[in-house]
Amino acid sequence: MSCAILNATPDSNWAFEALVRRAALTSARARETRPQNEALDLREVRLSLDGDGAAFRRLMERHQARVAAIMWRFSRDPDVHEELVGDVFLEVFESLRTFRARAPFEHWLSRIATRVGYRYWKRRRRERSIETTPLEEWHEALAQPAETLAPEQASEILYGLVAMLPPRDRLVVTLRYLDDRSVEQTAQLTGWSQTMVKVQALRARRKLKKLFDEAMEEGGA
Repeated sequence: MSCAILNATPDSNWAFEALVRRAALTSARARETRPQNEALDLREVRLSLDGDGAAFRRLMERHQARVAAIMWRFSRDPDVHEELVGDVFLEVFESLRTFRARAPFEHWLSRIATRVGYRYWKRRRRERSIETTPLEEWHEALAQPAETLAPEQASEILYGLVAMLPPRDRLVVTLRYLDDRSVEQTAQLTGWSQTMVKVQALRARRKLKKLFDEAMEEGGA
């Protein structure tokens, strides 16, 4: 199936922006159900540090859905995804004494999850092994106007394109455009300066747009 409908659009930038906007809706939905109870988190952290294993299990259970959603951005292979979630909580357990409560526990947890996922991407890059979506699936989906795609479908297409970027570009695009995070939030999660986030995001977005155009051209060939 070709990309004739999108190729007929006078401005491919519009189609690309529509795809990004649709994909970002999946993150907005995930944030609506995010747990918000900092006092309880702090209590469970204190109990965990005192050796209360049940408290740490409760902490894991409270945040497992959120961590799972974050790690889904890093791998959509069910087995790998499960392993990454486990890696996050293992690192949380080993690093719990470094938590200073200067920010909500959830923010600290998200930084660890981002770090674990980024390490995974870098390792896969070294192994020259990346997860991609078959081009024929992109072409089939892109045969309809991007603004009519289901958010999950748009996210899947964009994820497949993002997977072709180097890890650093992939990370900033995921946080800024798939997760729809601000420059400030992205800087906090990555440890980069806000200036670096802006520059890296601009460069990465250009690369992503080029991949998008190439996919459209190949699909219409």
